[in-house]
Amino acid sequence: MKRYWYLMAIAATLLASCNKDEEETEIQGFKVLEYRPAPGQFINEGFDCQTMEEANAYAEERFNKKLYVSLGSFGGYITVKMPKEIKNRKGYDFGIIGNPFSGSSEPGIVWVSEDANGNGKADDVWYELKGSDEPERDYSVTYHRPDAAGDIPWEDSKGESGVIKYLPQYHDQMYYPNWIKEDSYTLKGSMLEARTEQEGGIWKNKDFGKGFYLTTIREQALRMAEQTVRKFGGTPFVNEYEFDETFLHNGQMNVKVFNSYSEEWAYFIVANRDRNNKEKIHGFDIVVGPIADDRVGIQLFRYLRNFIDMPTLIKELKYKELTIQYYFGTEHAVKLLKKL
Repeated sequence: MKRYWYLMAIAATLLASCNKDEEETEIQGFKVLEYRPAPGQFINEGFDCQTMEEANAYAEERFNKKLYVSLGSFGGYITVKMPKEIKNRKGYDFGIIGNPFSGSSEPGIVWVSEDANGNGKADDVWYELKGSDEPERDYSVTYHRPDAAGDIPWEDSKGESGVIKYLPQYHDQMYYPNWIKEDSYTLKGSMLEARTEQEGGIWKNKDFGKGFYLTTIREQALRMAEQTVRKFGGTPFVNEYEFDETFLHNGQMNVKVFNSYSEEWAYFIVANRDRNNKEKIHGFDIVVGPIADDRVGIQLFRYLRNFIDMPTLIKELKYKELTIQYYFGTEHAVKLLKKL
């Protein structure tokens, strides 16, 4: 009997028969063959696996509970045996649930293989599925175990080096996988181009560009915090800030307000999300406007390749209810916020 094997990036469930002519069904009964993440802040958090067998069992248990596993930094992977084959039909045949939420997207590389020789092992030819980006091939990173919980040193195949920063104020466990006993190990694969960067706690390539984002809806902020906790553990909390909205109208700040979904709003998001725009595309201190749907990357990919037109893009980016976000993009603007 032939089976399919999948190498998945941060996947908890896999959906088969996703084309419009068939009902979407959830595949159950995964067998984890190898869970080998790169070091990272969520590795070893809340679990203590000392062998690969224990790590595989942990990942299987997470999948059965419809929870996620972290693959850490570059190169982390998990090999999963599917309980049945997935047929190649018209349209989408399966989907992998990753780790996107508002303000964060962590894409990965997916490889597939058929058990052509029938020996039940993942030792046949593997195929990398084509995505929306063209990754760099044969990139590798070597990670080194520290003497104690702390920064994880690394060097890559380009001769560059650095550390995975230890953040004990958030996660104080060892970031190097406990079940990997070697003092160092190398992970190799295809590297996607970085789409976001963090500078001083501020992220680039958001809806309105590089800046600090807030919402007036406490429930929304709490849902986002709870969503993160369900995936990675911890305690959800919401920071509250006070802002005098007279600054939106008194002329002291350079302000742009989008009162609704519009072509101008959509073009503005496209320009800010476009990774080919290396420079900041506007000079506003504050921008106020609708939040784009979390699937914005997919829809922008479709639009930029002329699969959909602008009216369709606007429709696809809308939430069911209008949800407003506030962007503070300059030091002067951020100083107007008072943390409560």
